[in-house]
Amino acid sequence: MNAEKRDFLTRVAVILAIELFVLGQPSLAQTRCRQATGMWLDGDPSTSYTGESGKIIHGGILNGTTVVVYDPAYVVTPNPNFVSYIAELTITTSHGQLRTSNVYLYDIVTNDRWTAMGYINPDTSTGRFAGATGVLYFSGKTVGVYPFAAYPSHIAGRVCFAKEFDSEDDGVGEQPTSDDPEQGTGDRR
Repeated sequence: MNAEKRDFLTRVAVILAIELFVLGQPSLAQTRCRQATGMWLDGDPSTSYTGESGKIIHGGILNGTTVVVYDPAYVVTPNPNFVSYIAELTITTSHGQLRTSNVYLYDIVTNDRWTAMGYINPDTSTGRFAGATGVLYFSGKTVGVYPFAAYPSHIAGRVCFAKEFDSEDDGVGEQPTSDDPEQGTGDRR
């Protein structure tokens, strides 16, 4: 192989190596975002304020207690079987407080299934969650009758932290062993 061809191949190899290194690195924003999973047991009788309080389990960095402050107003939707309402959720963990503004959609005919979407508030979250952004999704089922009802739900979503953190606290929760949102809550009907 002549020197010119060897020099050309060396340059190509160096360029490919640099491209692979650069393209293979996730952006800084991607390294700060983590998948969120878990189970939210709202209305949990083992917490001090049953009905608007509960706990998160199988949620990794989200494991902790919860308090929900509901807005007393609700909105009638175009479908008469559903209402929509809003609430502020505070998740208190050993890493700080994660606060979300939730929008709920609730089936009032069967008083059974509900869903919510919670936008993370970067300004009111604290500790490791200070400055965090993202959305949490909740999908649940009402168990029992108010005021003795519980509202277990699955959590999915993404939390994007303002600062980097150790990979061992990656925010990925343990996967529940069942698709039943009542898992672990007991039947309290």
